[in-house]
Amino acid sequence: MADKERKYVPSFVAHSDDMVLTDEDGNEQHPHAGEWVRFRKGVKMSVMRLVARATGLHDLPDDATPEQQAEMGAEYVEVSEGIIRAIRGQVLDWNWTDEDWEPMPKPADSEAFTETLWNLADYEIAWLQQHMSDGASVPKN
Repeated sequence: MADKERKYVPSFVAHSDDMVLTDEDGNEQHPHAGEWVRFRKGVKMSVMRLVARATGLHDLPDDATPEQQAEMGAEYVEVSEGIIRAIRGQVLDWNWTDEDWEPMPKPADSEAFTETLWNLADYEIAWLQQHMSDGASVPKN
């Protein structure tokens, strides 16, 4: 059988202009304005379950027992690691920059990209997670 060459990976681009934060004075901030992320089209069911599980995680009550704390902590770590793996697998390219306008590592540099994902703010991970899930409903061309 002849080797097949992959020529096209179905993808879609999400523009980061819709990432809006409001500071304590009520001013809107657009941390990734003019930037974009290219996601792989289609999301595996295992990733969708993981996203749903992450959405269902709640803060521990103040009166949580040590056992509840340990159980929730282990689940949080497991889900966090899964979300990072899922995002890493779905992001094909991006042009995001850090606070100093320096380009963040591209997904092709797997190790540096993974480290970057671990260092993103909660709102950035939430945005990536939301738009990664959008790929499940993007119709095929």
